[in-house]
Amino acid sequence: MNYSDCHNFSNQVLRSRSFRGEVVNGADVRGCNFRNAQWSGTNFMVRKLGFLGDRLLWVRAGAIAICLVVGDVLTRLILGTQGQIPESRSWPFVLLLYGVLSAAGLAGAIACKYPKTSKLGRFAGTISAILSGALLGFFYAGSATNNNSQAALAGMAIGGVLMFFVSSRIRSQFAQVAIAAARSVATYAAAFLFSATASAFLSTDKLFWGTCFALLSLLYLWFSFVSFSAIVREIIGNAEGTSL
Repeated sequence: MNYSDCHNFSNQVLRSRSFRGEVVNGADVRGCNFRNAQWSGTNFMVRKLGFLGDRLLWVRAGAIAICLVVGDVLTRLILGTQGQIPESRSWPFVLLLYGVLSAAGLAGAIACKYPKTSKLGRFAGTISAILSGALLGFFYAGSATNNNSQAALAGMAIGGVLMFFVSSRIRSQFAQVAIAAARSVATYAAAFLFSATASAFLSTDKLFWGTCFALLSLLYLWFSFVSFSAIVREIIGNAEGTSL
């Protein structure tokens, strides 16, 4: 293998990084993954190995905080759709919420199913992150401008762009956990929205649509379980410490 300078990490501080197959000759290696790495010149008797407990604590706290914030936003958005009818002015935004939550949940489930190294996994993860950010931007911009629809849509676009930047450019484990938390809550919110819709249809004896949305609710509830499991795996990955 031809190692360029950008893949030569000799004598550097390399905390919490994965270096499968890379050249790592003498470094601070706490929280790193060194499967199939070159070992020449590395003396682990005088270097730092192990687990960064403080960082793991912050990752866990960050995941919980993201879940609470996103959950609060989506709960408010969903409650705002209750009682809306097709003739109301806000009906297009109700349909928009259905569409964005559905797409975010599906993309999040696909991202959890396929590895991050695959094109489909990366694409689905990016789409899920963009849609989650768009919902946050929509809510906060709308709330800040007394429910101005144009401002809400502009905030939606800005939120999506910002989340795209975070998901595609920031590779820290904290950012990845935060993105996973946001898409997991969005997926669960979709399940909650479909469940409420199914209940509304069934209460008016519209059995066909009620059954359809009930099945969708169960499907997205499974998607949310898969997504939350991915958060746990991500956090456990932070807790593994130095992997040889």
